[in-house]
Amino acid sequence: MLLGSAIAAYLYGTASNQMQLIIFGLGMQFFLFGMWSVLYAYTPELYPTRIRATGSGFASAVGRLGSLLGPFVVGVVLPIAGQSGVFSLGAGAFVLAALIVLILGEETKGKMLEAISH
Repeated sequence: MLLGSAIAAYLYGTASNQMQLIIFGLGMQFFLFGMWSVLYAYTPELYPTRIRATGSGFASAVGRLGSLLGPFVVGVVLPIAGQSGVFSLGAGAFVLAALIVLILGEETKGKMLEAISH
């Protein structure tokens, strides 16, 4: 979902007509909604039961910091790199997130929660 979001965000930022905006925008929303669905199902499994709410809440708070910084970064990047640069930056962030999950993520399929959340 992260890689799909990256590709769709890049294509959306480079769209040259209304039809491309609609198609790439729909694709981007599809992958973004899928990413959020996976995130909220996968992340809580990684925390021990006794701190699951705290861990998920902390992770969400860190994400909120990104929401605060995002508009500032867009304001800096947009005059320098234009619309395609802003969406390319977003696509790069999705690729980076995918690499982090690939390297640090733990497969939870078929495992007991107690075994995962050590």
